[in-house]
Amino acid sequence: MVEAAYILKGLIIGIVASMPIGPILMLVIQKSINDGRKAGFSCGLGATAVDTTCAIIAAFALSAIGDFFHNHEAIIEVIGGIFIAVIGISMFRAKVAKERRKKPYSPKNFVKAMTMGFCNPAAPAFMLAFFTIMKMDMSGQPFYVPVLSITAVATGSALYWYTISKLIARFGYKFNYKVLLIVNRIAGAGVFFFGIYLLAKGAGIL
Repeated sequence: MVEAAYILKGLIIGIVASMPIGPILMLVIQKSINDGRKAGFSCGLGATAVDTTCAIIAAFALSAIGDFFHNHEAIIEVIGGIFIAVIGISMFRAKVAKERRKKPYSPKNFVKAMTMGFCNPAAPAFMLAFFTIMKMDMSGQPFYVPVLSITAVATGSALYWYTISKLIARFGYKFNYKVLLIVNRIAGAGVFFFGIYLLAKGAGIL
């Protein structure tokens, strides 16, 4: 069935699109280790929201939105770079509790990760490339096929982040205070330098 094929492809896109190492993964790692699975998964859901939005753009070819990201790429990179660099500094300076407590789902973490994702102007083009590679042509398909495909992308992305946050929280919870402090520093520095890279790229330095 065509529907089953599109659903399977959507799941694959959702999982694969979430895999590249970036600032959101760093944030998920830090939150999962410091605050538990739910806190980390909250960040992952923010990334899922970005992937779902980009999947909608790719599926329905919303060229106006795509053109907006393309035409304002430099300013998005500058503003996004500053925002991500600030988050990196806060992550680097974050204190690690010697006695960790598992925290609940956090809207703050969700919004933070989602904003970081939207700060990447290449995200819609990245998702469109996946749709093209997987031959997810929606033209001529019944209206429910794009809906099923986008839902599958969101499901695949959410499953990926749920698995990652759960594994990190499970094994990371055994780390001692000093190791956690090092993880915080590395994650914060990684996010900071990624922000600086975006800022420099948007400013035309790179």
